[in-house]
Amino acid sequence: MVKRRPPPAADALARLALDRFLSVRSGEAVTIEAWTHGLPWALPFVLEARRMGAEPTLVLEDEETFFRSLTGRSRRPPVQAPVGPVVSADVYVYFGGPEQFPRLFGLPAGELETVLARHGPAWWEAARRAGLRAARMAITTATETAAERYGVDVGAWRREILAASHVTPDRLRARGNRWARRLSRARTFRIRHPNGTDLTVGVRPRGMILEDGAVDREDRRRGRFWTQIPTGYLAIPIRPGEADGAWEANRPTYDRLADPPVALGARLEFTRGRLRQFAFDRGGEPFAAARAAGGPGSDRASAIVVGLNPGVDHAPELAEIARGSISLLLGNDRAVGGRNRARFEFLSTLAGATVEVDGLPWLVDGRERPSRPPSRDATDPRRRRPPYR
Repeated sequence: MVKRRPPPAADALARLALDRFLSVRSGEAVTIEAWTHGLPWALPFVLEARRMGAEPTLVLEDEETFFRSLTGRSRRPPVQAPVGPVVSADVYVYFGGPEQFPRLFGLPAGELETVLARHGPAWWEAARRAGLRAARMAITTATETAAERYGVDVGAWRREILAASHVTPDRLRARGNRWARRLSRARTFRIRHPNGTDLTVGVRPRGMILEDGAVDREDRRRGRFWTQIPTGYLAIPIRPGEADGAWEANRPTYDRLADPPVALGARLEFTRGRLRQFAFDRGGEPFAAARAAGGPGSDRASAIVVGLNPGVDHAPELAEIARGSISLLLGNDRAVGGRNRARFEFLSTLAGATVEVDGLPWLVDGRERPSRPPSRDATDPRRRRPPYR
């Protein structure tokens, strides 16, 4: 195995993740799972957990061994994460892989889906029983292989992930709670943009989810014990049958396993909550094929996702968490607390949108508009009271 030194930013990332996001306490068991390329990032997490008085265990998925195990397996089950390390853990940190994901191309669709899921049903059931607090670290998704496939600069991608990872849960929660209060009685959103977007949706604020990166007791009660670092969004369910108009994304949708891997200019038209027409500047073929195979619910507008994180701008695979961005989820919405079980989901993002809530402006060009005009302050001579006598 080739040894690589931990990146300079790894120590600070470990402190933030274990303390501010996962609230690791002395005496807790922390399992850290990493692929080979993620090891330089994972090792500082082991060290930081020990400094905090926790008991870390490192689980390594050696990439070459993993790919060798995919060959000549006969009828053995696909390779997934082991269940054992989660049973006695309080906290779980995952550095995802594999780095050389193109080597997965050619696997049968069902087997590929199982391998990519990584953590299977038995793992999730054990994690729920253990009351786990878990986080996936996005930093190891930004690899040379992925950057080349997407046509982006890997250094800029990593820098943006790190900047967004330093936006802590308390900051995300403060803005998220303020926006959630403002939207708590909303019935309709009207989303517009000069690119032609004009979409009106009915929403269900009672099902709203705030993802702030902290896994607390309420999250675990609702089965949401898994977060990603970085993160930051509000997800608002769309009422069934209540999406009408046109939507056009102005941010790419990235899927490293699709061909092509970048979808551009997604234009979706809805009537009574269902997708009626669609077109893409690029990447429409994978969308059409996946949607056709997705079964019931694949054509339903499911949720609106509002980004909260000011550290994200153009990072691949993170557009939906950029502050002020609006994303539209089509199909399966289980990840945001919904009940649509379609075997298809597609999330597309619009930056710089203007959003009206029940006819009143909320976001203008992606920026929040105050809920009411500012009142005159005490220094205004028209409001100044005579001195107390």
